[in-house]
Amino acid sequence: MKKSILFITITLFCVQITVAQWTEQTSNTSQDFWGVSFANEQVGFAGGGPWEFTSSCKVARTTDGGENWEVITPFASASCIFGITALNTDTVFAVGCNATSYYGLILRSFDGGDNWTVTNKSNTWGFYCVEFPTNEIGYTCGWNGRIYKTNDCGDNWTLTTGTGTQTFRRLSMVNENFGFAGCGNDHATTNKIYKTTDGQNWSQIKYFTDFTIGGMHFFDENTGVIVGTSGGKAAIRRTTDGGEYWTDILTEDYSFVLESLHFEGQNGWTAGKYSSNDGIFRTIDGGLTWTLDHENFTGTPYSIFQYENSVYTVGTGGMILKKDLSTNLKTNPETKINIYPNPSNGIFTITNYELKITNIQITNITGKIIFSKDVACNVSTTKINITTGLAPLKSGIYFLNIQTENQIYTEKIIIQ
Repeated sequence: MKKSILFITITLFCVQITVAQWTEQTSNTSQDFWGVSFANEQVGFAGGGPWEFTSSCKVARTTDGGENWEVITPFASASCIFGITALNTDTVFAVGCNATSYYGLILRSFDGGDNWTVTNKSNTWGFYCVEFPTNEIGYTCGWNGRIYKTNDCGDNWTLTTGTGTQTFRRLSMVNENFGFAGCGNDHATTNKIYKTTDGQNWSQIKYFTDFTIGGMHFFDENTGVIVGTSGGKAAIRRTTDGGEYWTDILTEDYSFVLESLHFEGQNGWTAGKYSSNDGIFRTIDGGLTWTLDHENFTGTPYSIFQYENSVYTVGTGGMILKKDLSTNLKTNPETKINIYPNPSNGIFTITNYELKITNIQITNITGKIIFSKDVACNVSTTKINITTGLAPLKSGIYFLNIQTENQIYTEKIIIQ
């Protein structure tokens, strides 16, 4: 009986970061934006208002992928929104400060932003961010060491264990009970990381003397990325041990502060500005490496968000920038790489007829490199065995990164 080998021909996509440009959208307001979130590629929300609390907070809404924005006033009194999240096209939460009484402000809409219910929390001047690891369970945090939790999609909010006078600015929940929060003595000195394992009690796990956190994201209980500033320079650090030890990733000198971070799978974005210096950085490998993607924009970016092929960053003066990643994906039907078998048990072959491959790298879904191999450019067939010398790999999806002389190609592989 003849044995047949299944060849899976993969048309790989070349990510050319310089192809697509960031374009400025018309937000129809000059109010500052502090948060942005999208429910799908068409429906999104940006929240903001005056930091000085001289007028009411604002929400800008788009239903056509950023082509047009409608400005909504969800709360009429002096206030500002600092965090916003869209659970779906109907359910939206925004948090900030009610400046008439300096209470923490929680706004909720069940109809896509047309109508909003208001919840005020005393003993805190306001909230900085809001995050929902599930459709029902959510968290918000802010001044006076306050972290609140809801188990019923915002009907009720209860205070979890706080930390006195600390100001919490960042949240990253891995699941409904396990998560991390960044805080400091005030909003400008976020240099501590707290952790919860039960969604109720929080304890400090890290104190930085040389780093101010501007953004935080954890992929799981161990792997996370923080962005911010160190020594007056933009800084990015990464951990694989739950936040005890952090590795500096950004080694070049950039004289600005990073104030935002967002990941969509392995794709991540961070942006910042100080004086005339600014930049947007991008990663496609879970934060292991970063490239400068954009410079020289008008406002100061305070939030960034990717949904599938669209990325938005928002900031001061009503700034909304958009990048369409679909223009980055160029298919070349003449270029084919055969990977077989796929799925496999960790042993497979890459057959290359046209590209000059220099390195093959495999990462897991958190971006951790589990295999790397240099390849001679003139080799057309490469056999990979990731079962030798490695701990047994869990079944699941991994990412195959193929480095050529000019580009990097990425494709999913499945280990059974």
